[in-house]
Amino acid sequence: MKTPRISSESFSALIWLLVWLLIAALLMANGLSRSVTPIYHRAVDHWQAGQALYYGPKEFNYLPVFVGLFWPFHRLPIPVGDIVWRLMAVSGLIVGITSITRLQPCREHGKAALIVTLIALPLSVSALRNGQSSAHIGALFILAASALNHGRWNLAALLLSLALVCKPLAVPMIGLALILFPHVRGALALGTLAVFFVPYAWAGVDYVNEQYLLFFRDIVDCMDPTAGRSFADINAILRMFGYELDSTSYFRWQVLVGLLLAAICFFSRKHLSDFPKTLTLLGLGGGYIMLFTPMNENNSYVMVAPVLALWACWCKYNHQAGIFVYLVASVLFMAFGADVIAVMLDPSKMNEYNQTIMSLTIFVFFLMVIGQLLIFVARSRHDA
Repeated sequence: MKTPRISSESFSALIWLLVWLLIAALLMANGLSRSVTPIYHRAVDHWQAGQALYYGPKEFNYLPVFVGLFWPFHRLPIPVGDIVWRLMAVSGLIVGITSITRLQPCREHGKAALIVTLIALPLSVSALRNGQSSAHIGALFILAASALNHGRWNLAALLLSLALVCKPLAVPMIGLALILFPHVRGALALGTLAVFFVPYAWAGVDYVNEQYLLFFRDIVDCMDPTAGRSFADINAILRMFGYELDSTSYFRWQVLVGLLLAAICFFSRKHLSDFPKTLTLLGLGGGYIMLFTPMNENNSYVMVAPVLALWACWCKYNHQAGIFVYLVASVLFMAFGADVIAVMLDPSKMNEYNQTIMSLTIFVFFLMVIGQLLIFVARSRHDA
C-alpha cells in the first residue's frame, strides 16, 4: 500500500497551523505577556463604560469600529479569545496565499504556495505571537488582491474595508485599488462609509463624535517624531544621515509620494494584465504603507511579508532568478540581520539596527516594483 502524500498546498497550511499551535501553547502557559491584545481588551472595556478610547500614541491607534471587531474575542475567556484572534490571522494567511498563488502563471501552484509560506514566515511569527492586527491586514491584503484579480468586486470591497477596520493605514492600499481596479469603486465606497458610521449604532452620537475627534488628534500625534519614539519608516533611513522629517514635512512627503503613485497607476493600468496589476497594487501599496505611514515597528512588516514572498515567487517562475535570490536574502536579512549586527557592533542598538534594515530593504523593494512596473508597461506597448 502506498503511503498517501501530502500536497504542497496542504503542507503550506500545516506549517502555519503548527506555528499557531506553538503560539497557543505559549499563551496558555504564559498568559498575555508579550502581547498587544490587552490594549484591545481595554479599548472594549472603555467603550462599554463610555470612556475615552484614546490616551496617547503608545496605546490604541485604531478607528472606533475596531472595538466592534474585537468584541467577540473579548467576550471569550482569556487567553481563549486571544488564541482564536490569532487563528483568524493564520486562517486568512493560509486562504490568501493559497488563492493568490493559484493565479501565478505557472503549473506548480502548490509549490508556489509553499515557497510563499517559507519566505513570508520569518517576518510573520513575531507579529502573530504578539497578536497584532498587522498580521490580519497582511492576510486581508492578499485576500483582497485575489478577489480583485477574479473580478469579485463586492468581496474585495468587504476585505479592504475590514483591513481599514484593523488599521487606518490601509487607506493607501484602498486608494491604489480604486485607481487600478475602478470597478470596485461603488462597493468600496459603501464599505468605507459603513466602517465610519457603524459605531453610531452601538453608542450615542455625542460619544462617537468625541471618539473620532480624539482619534484624529491621536493620528496627528503619531506622526510627530518629537514624541520620543522612532519607527521603521522613511525617517529610519534619513536618520542614517543625521536628518529626520518633522510632522509637517512628513505629511507633505506622504501627499507628494501618494499623488505620484496615483498618477503612475492611473496612466499604467490600461497596459497591465490582471496578475501584473495585482502585483503592482500589493508592491506599491505595501511599500508606501511601510515607508510613509506612522507608527510602523519591526513587527508591522508582517503586512508586507506575503507581498515580498509573492513577488519573489513570481520572479522565480518568470526566469528572474537574480531578483528571486535577492528578495529571499532581503527577507532573511530583515528577519535576522539586526541580531547579527548587534552582536558584532553594539547590542544596545538592536532596535535602531532593526528599523534601519527594515526600512532600507523595503525602500529598495519599492524602487524595484516601480522599475518592474515600467517593464510591464514597455512590454505591453511593444506587444501592441
